[in-house]
This record gives sequence, C-alpha cells and structure tokens, in this order.
Amino acid sequence: MPGPVSDSYDPEFGTGELADKVMDAIQKLSQRVTDIVGSSVVKDADEIRKVLSRPGPSFTATLTEREWRIIRFALNRALKDI
Repeated sequence: MPGPVSDSYDPEFGTGELADKVMDAIQKLSQRVTDIVGSSVVKDADEIRKVLSRPGPSFTATLTEREWRIIRFALNRALKDI
C-alpha cells in the first residue's frame, strides 16, 4: 500500500504550488477584467440573466496570448460547473 500523500500534492496540477500559480494567474486576470468593465460583479444566476437580456457598452482591450489562454482555461472550467 502506498505511503501518505504529501500536503503539497494536487491531483490535477501535480503540486499545490502549481495550483496556486494557476489560481494567482486567474485572479490577476480577473482584476484586469474588472479594471476594464467596472467593479459591478455578477453574483448569481438572476444577475447573469439580467446581463444577458440587455445590450451593454463595447470595450476594447488588448490581451496577450498568455492572458487569452488563461481566460479560455477559466471559461472552460466555468462551463463544467454550470
């Protein structure tokens, strides 16, 4: 039988440190998006339904390839949770 699993082990990312890096990258990009679109946060399903039902202002922002990939990862994770 295998020995105990280290506290720093993460089943998806390999180590807790790598999982923390992923979370940190998403949090930083989330803050950047907040800086662009404003601080009003969509907190629940009722609020997102309201957002979807009205046209909003257009925003232009340049993102790096790294940022786009982090966003895609986060969106794919969100889709799994819905």
